[in-house]
Amino acid sequence: MNEKKRYYSQRQGIIKPLVLEDLRAAFKSVYENFKTEYYFIDFLGNPLSYGKGIIGNSFETFCMREINRSIKHPKMALMYKEEDLFDVIELLYENINYPLVITSNDMFGSKKTSSIPEKKDVAQKKYRKEINVFLRQYSSGWELSEDGYIRNTLEEGFVNLVDNTAVYGDETNIDAKIRRAKELYLKHGSNNDDKKAAVREIGDALEFIRTDLKEKIGKNEADLFNILNNFGIRHNNAAQKTDYDNEVYLPWMFYTFLSTYDAYVKLKKLE
Repeated sequence: MNEKKRYYSQRQGIIKPLVLEDLRAAFKSVYENFKTEYYFIDFLGNPLSYGKGIIGNSFETFCMREINRSIKHPKMALMYKEEDLFDVIELLYENINYPLVITSNDMFGSKKTSSIPEKKDVAQKKYRKEINVFLRQYSSGWELSEDGYIRNTLEEGFVNLVDNTAVYGDETNIDAKIRRAKELYLKHGSNNDDKKAAVREIGDALEFIRTDLKEKIGKNEADLFNILNNFGIRHNNAAQKTDYDNEVYLPWMFYTFLSTYDAYVKLKKLE
């Protein structure tokens, strides 16, 4: 397969990241294309039959109910702040559906529209592909994940770990904590407290399997819990190290703990 062509400015290395104004315009174009093709008839309503969608009479009111604040309808996207834009991108991903359009054979060629819920994942994949082209060029680089969350673009080596983390099979004590940890750490606007909470969630999951974990990884188990208990993650005491560089240590802790959990589950399933 031939490599994608690189144009003059790309070859010269003078491409700059997209700014908010660019991203708003790109999003509005993507949104309008999907809307025109009836991907949002269940959510926004059916324009051919004047039927109301999930949002009812008001997109703004729907947002107040679902995310506790008012956001203008996507047709007003050029006015969005960054948090509005990211929220709506996630909201549309959650509510997109695959359209079914039937055109009659009469002289008027009228259309009837509905959706195919069984193909929702196909619609979501298409939407993600389209919007990620622009998100990845915006600012420091962002992407819409398969789980429907906007996050900073992951380094290539971490993509498979995050997107395909092994499932233990205990929803309450393990799996929900791992999902929550990834959401907390990778979400748009996550701060150091969020990231520490994410590491703590993985630590709590590992605590539940600690005995078996020790058998699998030996003395490394003690090292992991030493980090949890002495770097201000789970307990507070005067002897803890709290003056470390968060930008260095928190990513290291998060990905070390997540990869340890992932490796443990995969090894356990080989038994």
